[in-house]
Amino acid sequence: MGWEIVTGSVDGRVRVYDLRMGVLYVDVVGQPVTSVQQTADGNAILVSTLDSTIRLLDKGNGQLLQSYKGHSNDNYRIRSRLGMGDSVVISGSEDGKIYGWDLLEGKILEALPAHNGKVVSAVACNPVKKEWASAGVDGM
Repeated sequence: MGWEIVTGSVDGRVRVYDLRMGVLYVDVVGQPVTSVQQTADGNAILVSTLDSTIRLLDKGNGQLLQSYKGHSNDNYRIRSRLGMGDSVVISGSEDGKIYGWDLLEGKILEALPAHNGKVVSAVACNPVKKEWASAGVDGM
């Protein structure tokens, strides 16, 4: 994990660079990628895309493990994150809400209004405490 770089691109590909082995692994998602994050155990990658879908991919074989929908993400770069010990997926949305999903079931747990209804572009989670923060286009 400390020897890998995971990237997402507007060409719809997720790339994992294994620096020790000098190998590049590529998974084609098919939609522009807005954010990527590895799970804490390094076995999966959370991928946000511009088709209002967040995907959890198996890092070893690229298989779709779960998808998360209900938010809006068609035009802006919105960053999604894993939280609470990788048990939830948290993301902003173009509809001005912050969404939380159960990681395993893919069901929406919460949709909180935020940033005066403007685009919520990023969320960040505290890895130790049950705290998170968000950023939006309203400048707050």
